[in-house]
Amino acid sequence: MAQDTSKVIRNPRGSMPGSPGLSSPSDTEHLRQQIADTRAGMTETIDAIQDRVNPRNVMSRAKDNLKQSTVGRVRDMAQSAGSSMRSLAQTAGSRLRNASDSAGSAAGYVMARTAKPRANAVRMARQYPVAAAVVGGAVVFLLIRALRGRRGGYLYEEAL
Repeated sequence: MAQDTSKVIRNPRGSMPGSPGLSSPSDTEHLRQQIADTRAGMTETIDAIQDRVNPRNVMSRAKDNLKQSTVGRVRDMAQSAGSSMRSLAQTAGSRLRNASDSAGSAAGYVMARTAKPRANAVRMARQYPVAAAVVGGAVVFLLIRALRGRRGGYLYEEAL
């Protein structure tokens, strides 16, 4: 590896072959400036090395790396859970729409099949309102009795 001869520091006694010794004060000043520059560069390098190997800094970098990797994993898990929930909601919505459509179809079918009997029942209720009221009261009574039977019976049965 060849050296640049302009950067070669000369020995003041001229020990390098073919090189004269330092003859002027400007060469000495130049040499001192090079030494100062080298010292400054070495100081910066040593400070940087000390900063990198300082146990506190090493621990801080390790904590930051761990935190970043943990936050990344949590973020990935949250995104995965979010997409799973969206998929579940879409599936549930689709199934509810299908059930609603089926119920609507069934209700439409029942309404179409019972159109004539309903029309006859309304016509008879208008012709015989007292009879319609008696039948309506009997239906209500039977519904209430059936509901009480499911809840444990009548109140007076408990006394027996």
